[in-house]
Amino acid sequence: MTRAARPREAEVQRAIELALGAEPDCLLMRNSVGVARNVDDEGRERFIAYGLGGPGSPDLILILAPGGRLVGLEVKRPGEDATPEQRHVHAIWRRFGAVVAMVHDVEEARAVLDEARRCG
Repeated sequence: MTRAARPREAEVQRAIELALGAEPDCLLMRNSVGVARNVDDEGRERFIAYGLGGPGSPDLILILAPGGRLVGLEVKRPGEDATPEQRHVHAIWRRFGAVVAMVHDVEEARAVLDEARRCG
């Protein structure tokens, strides 16, 4: 696949959101992560981190019914890989029992969800 033919990450993520968001046993949430800059009336600058788990946490968070299994999906364009920071955070989440995987398309995302259901 040529670089020009690869979908943007946002397009991949939206396709996954549409597909998995329709699953009846799955609560899907987008995890926007970043740092907001705020300057108060006196000119003091403050930075506020936002997002579940901070930088490196997965793009999409799913909770499976009925047991509440936590699934994190790191969405990447085809051919791209997670950053070292993301791999570190994902390893921590896994240590605490979450299913975390990097996915490049809807099929990979569905496979992760199916595996999480089986391992329940």
